[in-house]
Amino acid sequence: MKDKHRSSSDEPLKGGRRHPLLLQIRLNEMVFWPATLIIALTAALLIWNPPKMQEYRPHLTIILLGSAGVLILTFLFRLRAYVRCQPQVLHIQLPFRHVDIPYGEIQTTRPSELFRLFPLRQQSPLQRNFLSPLLGYTAIVVQLRNLPMSRLGRRLWMSKYMLGPDVEGLVLAVPDWLEFHNELGEYKARSHYAQPPT
Repeated sequence: MKDKHRSSSDEPLKGGRRHPLLLQIRLNEMVFWPATLIIALTAALLIWNPPKMQEYRPHLTIILLGSAGVLILTFLFRLRAYVRCQPQVLHIQLPFRHVDIPYGEIQTTRPSELFRLFPLRQQSPLQRNFLSPLLGYTAIVVQLRNLPMSRLGRRLWMSKYMLGPDVEGLVLAVPDWLEFHNELGEYKARSHYAQPPT
């Protein structure tokens, strides 16, 4: 007689939950207030339309549209960028493209604080301003057999803070690093056991 209670390890895994990338959240937060202030000021000037500013209306319109575009774009980046465990691959969705990493390419994973990976003294003033609010967060360092994409592709589509400074791998900073780390370990193990013996 078959056991009605199947082991949870026998059940097929569905995709894990989406973990938003902190770097894109920080970018949106960094842009939000300056862009909002510029939009409010230029909109007020356009509505008020003082005589001395009338010749600058085209410039103000361009500033208004440009600031609104940057704000909307960074918000869309924030919504679009995430990492998610899928049954056979680790799916990393970037703003303009995605990367699928087979679990067999992952050698090790470990948590590490961002301030240890990217010390502030090694960053430029602008980079410090961007990175400072994130330094208290823990990221997951995923060591890989081979880095995804070409070097040029990584420079185009990935932040330098997504690349491991001390290993060949990726730094994935998400709000709930513990849940993501546990998920990644489970999916990697299940993927290994699902492979047919050679």
